[in-house]
Amino acid sequence: MKVVIIGKDSYIGQHIGTRFLEASGNEVVEVDARNDLWRDFDFTRVDVVIHVAAIVHNKTINDWETYHQVNTVLPVEIARVAKAAGVKQFIFLSTMGVYGVEKKLVRNVIDAASVPSPTSLYGKSKYEAELALGELADESFTVTVVRPPNVYGKDCKGGYITGFASIVRKLPAIPSAFNNVKQSVIYIDNLVELIYRLAEGHKAGVYMPQDDKAVSAVELMSAIAAGLGVKRKQSKLLGLGACLLSWTSLAIKAYGGIEYASELSDIEGVDYRVVSFEEGIRRTVSK
Repeated sequence: MKVVIIGKDSYIGQHIGTRFLEASGNEVVEVDARNDLWRDFDFTRVDVVIHVAAIVHNKTINDWETYHQVNTVLPVEIARVAKAAGVKQFIFLSTMGVYGVEKKLVRNVIDAASVPSPTSLYGKSKYEAELALGELADESFTVTVVRPPNVYGKDCKGGYITGFASIVRKLPAIPSAFNNVKQSVIYIDNLVELIYRLAEGHKAGVYMPQDDKAVSAVELMSAIAAGLGVKRKQSKLLGLGACLLSWTSLAIKAYGGIEYASELSDIEGVDYRVVSFEEGIRRTVSK
């Protein structure tokens, strides 16, 4: 299988490339999406294009036109060229953000009845791409959309795990609060395995993956402590401080959650959870 990854040198793209090369018979080419360099690439005899290039939440970029061009126009244009060249499948990395759901300090579940209604520039641009790509799909061109939650892994940029690890290192105990509020996350190896299996099985559709369970902030910090090899008990007294600050954006960011219903993430015939949540955290924080 010849695979083209759009998003040269990206964290997820590099891991995807490594996974495909681990299996014999695959050829992987990374293509740079910047400055129209992809236009020089010949897509003939390519089986699958995997598009991971994107502008995510960038504090220096806050205009719709840039998000729209990079996250909507670019992947759709590449997909059209790929389809015309005979590519059989286009896998698009979207986001949980297309649902427009904000973190809350109560149980916050996206299920089969949830309808995309993005509010951020990132979410809107990704969802518009999903819709346009869907119009290109036919019997000869399979479109596959993946909407991951927070992705974590060793050296993964974004700081999601880093912030919690800092709390675990600095505090003598884990502040125990909002234990019923869960956040869906996915370890990089699990996300990559899903993409590999979707390409291998030539599967169409929209997929909402996550680790083997959604976790509370307390469960996450406990797993980080175990991964770091430090002993941290849970403290309801410290947790009271978090409860008293529940109105602040900091508390919502740390303890709030958005989770996929488990049935959305259980994909029939696709065993993509190759690493448990606890092991994924251990691999992420260990030296």
